Amino acid sequence: MQNHHRNHFLFLLLAGALLVACGCVTHQGDFTVASTKLVRLNAFDLDKTSRVNNVEGEDVQYFVLFFPTGGPPSVKTAMDRALENGNGDVMRDVRIDSWSFGILGLYGENGWSVRGDVVKTRTN
Repeated sequence: MQNHHRNHFLFLLLAGALLVACGCVTHQGDFTVASTKLVRLNAFDLDKTSRVNNVEGEDVQYFVLFFPTGGPPSVKTAMDRALENGNGDVMRDVRIDSWSFGILGLYGENGWSVRGDVVKTRTN
């Protein structure tokens, strides 16, 4: 019988944790080509260059006890980080998501995620 009470307690603990923790991801859009850099594509063929596949950049804001630990996240910073991670200046086949997660004001995160293939159009 004692094991039965322990199972109820574990179930209630898990259910309570699920009720206080919440989060979501919102798909903001897909883009064929995107960049935060000044690029000249008129003399450059994106299909004939090497690319780094499936690169991701994020910008995240954390919350501890309802207080943010930094400024608000931006999609520009997330894309800049993806371009830096892929050592390029243009992204192809881009997916942009925003997301948030929190546990009753004790801890939380919200941010932007940019994922795609990175191409370098500049020679310098």
